[in-house]
Amino acid sequence: MKKPHFSSILFFALISIWTISCNENSENNSKKEDSATIDVSQEVVSAENVFVYVPSPIETASLLKDAGAKYNPDFLNLPSNVSRYSSTASRALNLGVYGTDLAFAGIFDQHAETMLFMDCTGKLADALHVSSAFSADRNTRLEGNMNNRDSVLSIITDSYWDCDALLHENHQTQASALMIAGGWIEGLYLACKVAETTNSNDIRIRIAEQGSSLDKLVALLDKQNHIDTKPIAEELKKLKMIFDALPKNTNASPNVSTDNKTGVTTIGDDNSIPKASLNELEFQNILKQVTLIRSGIIKLN
Repeated sequence: MKKPHFSSILFFALISIWTISCNENSENNSKKEDSATIDVSQEVVSAENVFVYVPSPIETASLLKDAGAKYNPDFLNLPSNVSRYSSTASRALNLGVYGTDLAFAGIFDQHAETMLFMDCTGKLADALHVSSAFSADRNTRLEGNMNNRDSVLSIITDSYWDCDALLHENHQTQASALMIAGGWIEGLYLACKVAETTNSNDIRIRIAEQGSSLDKLVALLDKQNHIDTKPIAEELKKLKMIFDALPKNTNASPNVSTDNKTGVTTIGDDNSIPKASLNELEFQNILKQVTLIRSGIIKLN
């Protein structure tokens, strides 16, 4: 199967502000060495050929765990909701939501919940005609590897890689964009809930850094020019107004380097740059808006 360029960006490139900014242990430091290549002068956003700063579900869940989050099933979308999603838009958005919840359960070694969320993603993928991405064989492999977290996370990542590829092959780029949007919103929602319950300043810093991701995500949805993407794009623009109003850290700039042999440009992290957090009002504004957006998504029919 031919894998679209955008899929490789999302699931293997690992260009994530969450990951780039996290320096808490050696595992995260190694991720920075594998940071993705980008054209830093790129301005035009499309699903087919632009690197989008959107963290994958695995990256988001990993960061939250490293920051001290505890598994709380109350934060996640109910598996029983899966049967209510009947439109293409609601299925694609909630495929992203359940994908992030699947990663969250998997990284916290919640075996029963992992299988439940894998089943949810499989049902939505089947409804979107990309069922092979979450096949029965993968479910069997997942169940058989529950005691090996690396294998579990690899299976989850491969499933989404294939799901995005199939959506593109089926000319459902708007569904791919919606899946990515749903996953990003769920990730931000979980980050906000964890920050709220743990009072973690590290997570608040990561939340504050998501403005760039949001800019690219809005542009991606707008680029689709599709009736299914317009409602969520409009909701995200309201959230974007809150991020745009945050004080800008004018000293913060990425550490950009180019490999002389390959010509590859990478964005890393400069530990000398102070990180900007959120005050209580800023945090509550973001939490309120992302909760409203997320509630609307999981209640869609």
